[in-house]
Amino acid sequence: MNGIRSPLWWEFDLLPDGSLAISAERLRLLGFALRGIPPDAQQVRLSDLPGVTYRYVEAQQMVEIDAGDQSLVPVVLDASAAPRPLDLDRVTRNTGAVLNYGIYADGSEDGVRASAQYDFRLLTGLGVASTSGYLAYDDYLTRRLDHIRLDTNWRSTDVRRAITLTIGDTVGEGGQLNTAYRLGGIQLRRDYDMRPDLVTTALPTLNGSAAVPSAIDLYINGLRYYTGEVRRGPFQFRSLPSLRGGATATIVLTDANGRVTRFDKPLFFVPGLLPQGKLDFSVEAGFPRLNYGSESFDYFDGPAASASVRYGITDALTLQGHAEGMGDLVNGSLGGTLRLGTLGAVTAGFGASRFRGKTGTRYLLEAQTRLLGVDLYGSIERSDSDFQTIVTATELKVRDKRVDSLPEPLPGDPMNPFLVAFSRRTERAGASFSLLGTGFNLAYTRVRIADRDMRIANVGVQRTLGRNVSLWGNAYKRFGDSRDYAVVVGLSMQLGRRSWASSNVSYSPDSTRISSQYTHNTGSGEGSWSWSLASSEVVSGSGSGYAAADVVYRAHHATLGAGLEYSRGSLRVNGYAEGAIVAMGGVFLTPSIDRSFAVVRGAGPNTPLFVDTRAVAHADSRGRALLPSLRSLATNTIAIDPSNLPVDLQAPRTEIEVVPDDRAGVIVDFRVAPEAAAVVILVDDAGTPLPVGSTVVLEGGGEPAVVGFDGRTFLTGLKPQNRALVHRAEGADCSVSFDFKPVAGQQVVIGPLPCR
Repeated sequence: MNGIRSPLWWEFDLLPDGSLAISAERLRLLGFALRGIPPDAQQVRLSDLPGVTYRYVEAQQMVEIDAGDQSLVPVVLDASAAPRPLDLDRVTRNTGAVLNYGIYADGSEDGVRASAQYDFRLLTGLGVASTSGYLAYDDYLTRRLDHIRLDTNWRSTDVRRAITLTIGDTVGEGGQLNTAYRLGGIQLRRDYDMRPDLVTTALPTLNGSAAVPSAIDLYINGLRYYTGEVRRGPFQFRSLPSLRGGATATIVLTDANGRVTRFDKPLFFVPGLLPQGKLDFSVEAGFPRLNYGSESFDYFDGPAASASVRYGITDALTLQGHAEGMGDLVNGSLGGTLRLGTLGAVTAGFGASRFRGKTGTRYLLEAQTRLLGVDLYGSIERSDSDFQTIVTATELKVRDKRVDSLPEPLPGDPMNPFLVAFSRRTERAGASFSLLGTGFNLAYTRVRIADRDMRIANVGVQRTLGRNVSLWGNAYKRFGDSRDYAVVVGLSMQLGRRSWASSNVSYSPDSTRISSQYTHNTGSGEGSWSWSLASSEVVSGSGSGYAAADVVYRAHHATLGAGLEYSRGSLRVNGYAEGAIVAMGGVFLTPSIDRSFAVVRGAGPNTPLFVDTRAVAHADSRGRALLPSLRSLATNTIAIDPSNLPVDLQAPRTEIEVVPDDRAGVIVDFRVAPEAAAVVILVDDAGTPLPVGSTVVLEGGGEPAVVGFDGRTFLTGLKPQNRALVHRAEGADCSVSFDFKPVAGQQVVIGPLPCR
């Protein structure tokens, strides 16, 4: 087929008219596309297939088939790059508790400030109950100890369907046009983040065809992605790396004669697209949270609810809808994202609300494309003054209940989500491109809040000089204010494998400043440390400079840090400790745990431990250890190095694979235990060692042992009194009786014993 001889035998039907036919199932195995052909068809004429010619050589019992690309299914070359399916039956969650903590303090001649943050999780088979908050003390201002609760909830996950149920404090989705909001209540949502094995972004596919069998290389934006071989015919890449915006794919084919064929193809990546048939949703109801971070139990007294849904109509089109309401507020919107092949993508949305008898509307239109190597984007979002969401309606209702109205948002960063939430008109445009080895980013943003109209332009430039040095610059200008602009130019370099240095000069109408920083890091594992020096000096204008030094040590039980800062003639000292306390199969002190973890037991004293071949810890004297950074809902291979085990200990297995549930803990038991074993030296009546190869069987069962040189035989499963039968390689059988007493940490040797 297409010049390649199949190593298998294939059965064809020779029809009366001399044509050949084959079953649809065999056609599929040969790589044909069964368009319009029933999959259970028993006879499909080769002559009926488009783009197919064939020749039957009866003398050789051979069929030569030449098939065009249109009749074949493209060979997927990067199938191995697709996420490995998760074995859901192996997902494990053990009962336990985790308390993450952080203790911070700083002091100067003005006073002392201290705070302590906590995040407590109770892990059960029914879900995870958690609560978080912080304590704060300010000796300079309030001189009191305050406690603020942040979030308290219970969360249960359905890994098989990628669904999460949360009861308590959570964040409600805002959809395409509205703003996310905090609430206390209940939420049911799709959580694709918990399933790394699922493809949840519709990636572009890359198609090509090889005229002859060839070696193939694929480069994306100049970086090699794939190397392999391809047969004659169509091929396809389906698991391309997830990028953003436009990219250029370069395919290089090299045939057996060394001829090289090279061609470029444009690609466009749209992160917001769902694959065809994928559904994403979120439904929540409860009471909106007020003053989060400054009040513990401040909720609006009226209920609110919202629902969002996204669905992949095709790999190029995702539609979405959103609805929310509370009291006299009703809000809804529809929209979608469409990929325009390799040209770019457009997103559009329209929403309307009804609040206190007034109807408001909001719309969004954005586009992104790549032209002549330049990535372009632009968006416009507008709403009238009567358009309200849960966030804005709650704010208005709270104002009505207070004598002193809340202040309006102050001007600031136009990208601030809080400011954008209150914006009635937001416009953005930008471009990014490379020119002569230099990267450029241009951006323009316009935000209108109440009677304030802010327009800001940004320019960013970056160029790499050699392998370890980069030069960069940023500038911004706020229109309407002749003194609101700034320029920063900097140089960054890597000094060796573990040190970095940077310096920059910034200029604004108010001041000119020079800043520098040096950082040294010995690693990220246990026992590593890092330190940094930083300074900033005002060359001209207003403002003050500073000099600072920091050091961080990653200890076995916690991460410790300390620092000094000198500014305005005052010295400030700070320090912190971050870590976790874990109760699961014992109590452990460890650095902070944000991911899944494993509690290892039965590993043997001081045994080295590995996660996915990476050395991470040593067991304690009782063979226990905590491994804090496992990948949730993914296969983690935990292993021990038995070479350091005492000679009297035996490891039944040295490698265990676990799949921990989302942010869960698992117990891994290697069951290393003392082994009742000894070396028994066997001799005959004359004191001559028994022949090599003789077999020894303990009375009462057990695996046979083999006599080695000098009569030495390693026997396991021994008891205080033992009797063994010996089958000599030459000569009559004999038996031997002996006593056994283990000696901790030593290999017991018994004998020589005469076998009679």
